[in-house]
Amino acid sequence: MRNVIRPLMSIILLLPFALMFATEPLFAQPTASDAEQVQARIDAAARAHAGDERYKGLSPKERQGLVEFVAGNMLFALLHEMGHAIVGEMGLYVLGKDEDAADSFAATRLIGVGSGFSDRVLGEAAKGWFMTNRRDKKEGDSVPPYDAHGLDIVRAYQIVCFMVGSNEEKFKHLADETKLPKDRQDSCAVDYNRAANSWGLALNAHLRAPDQPKTKIDVIYGDGKDNLQDFAQAARSIMLLEPVAQHAADLFVWPAPFTMEMQSCGFINAAWVASTRKLTLCYELAEDFAELYRAYGVARADRR
Repeated sequence: MRNVIRPLMSIILLLPFALMFATEPLFAQPTASDAEQVQARIDAAARAHAGDERYKGLSPKERQGLVEFVAGNMLFALLHEMGHAIVGEMGLYVLGKDEDAADSFAATRLIGVGSGFSDRVLGEAAKGWFMTNRRDKKEGDSVPPYDAHGLDIVRAYQIVCFMVGSNEEKFKHLADETKLPKDRQDSCAVDYNRAANSWGLALNAHLRAPDQPKTKIDVIYGDGKDNLQDFAQAARSIMLLEPVAQHAADLFVWPAPFTMEMQSCGFINAAWVASTRKLTLCYELAEDFAELYRAYGVARADRR
């Protein structure tokens, strides 16, 4: 496991705010007061940890950029795995690759919110795939062509295309920045509308009526091993997973109870495992996102 200096408290404090923005009707949107309270906690954490050794070498702007990057990518990973869970549990048809479907679920749910915050979250996820592609090229460690997941660069551009397809004028800067060709920009609206409409139709059949019982969704925070202890403690203290579990139980009819957990996995991963009925986010994943940003994002932060 690589070592990385990371602002764990700030990252953890931002995530619950992000999770509540996922989409309508999947997750409810917080009030202005909710957002102000979370922002105040983020600011307080940043001030409290400004002199921490983990922040050494990072400017305030770079620390903020790292927080937003890790939060956006953790949220995308969580929604991606939620997409797998919904497909499997609801018995939905998938015409194509499962991983592509899960990516489109996460992307269209965030775009559907239409807030500045959700746009930034999705933009950070796209940047994550671009950065991962650069890191893989540098280290000679790329996704094999037979892998279930698409190439990182393809996944990055698909997110960009969905965003551009949803509103070409609003996301023109993103298309220009990523050098998305004009002819591809023109076809992105078809891609986005098809994905968004398909998910909407599929999900509507599984919305919970007010008189239907709620499915029990357990939340577990495992111990953070080695240098992940602070991450685990912070996640547990602010109840990171509870809002997602609550809204998923409120809004959908699930065939059986399941568990959402954060754990030290010993490796970088996020997964929905049907046999154990668990959706797991590994603490190592957030650490990897932070390291990725420090290596490939910090140098660009001042140019944004």
